[in-house]
Amino acid sequence: MADAIHPTTGRLASRFYSSDLIREPAYQAYQILHIGFTVAPILAGLDKFAHVLVNWDQYLTPAVARLLPFSGHSFMLLVGVVEVVAGLIVAVRPRIGAYIVSAWLVAIIINLLLAGGFYDIALRDLGLALGALALARLSQNYDRA
Repeated sequence: MADAIHPTTGRLASRFYSSDLIREPAYQAYQILHIGFTVAPILAGLDKFAHVLVNWDQYLTPAVARLLPFSGHSFMLLVGVVEVVAGLIVAVRPRIGAYIVSAWLVAIIINLLLAGGFYDIALRDLGLALGALALARLSQNYDRA
């Protein structure tokens, strides 16, 4: 259990078991982002195998697909594995995992911009990348690791 100075009261308090901490908007935001950036990459990664949400292969730009030593579909399965692993890293080490997810989303944005026609999804992913970056920054204060 880590003790620290409470940011609003200035008192020494247990950081992770204090009822004051649970009521802090910044801590609540951290928890929301932590859960979201754990679950979303895992679900998206698993769906690369199931194609329940969408056929993810359509988002791989042909220029990238031509550079691959294997099929675009195989690459998207690899992407799914990376996303599941990234979500698991966020779950246990959000200070590290959130930066990984943010960087991964930037790579996805670049791919979408190169593919053309997916600008709305690229914009959405920019918002997600910024959210992951916010989680990384909040993790500096609230991650127990």
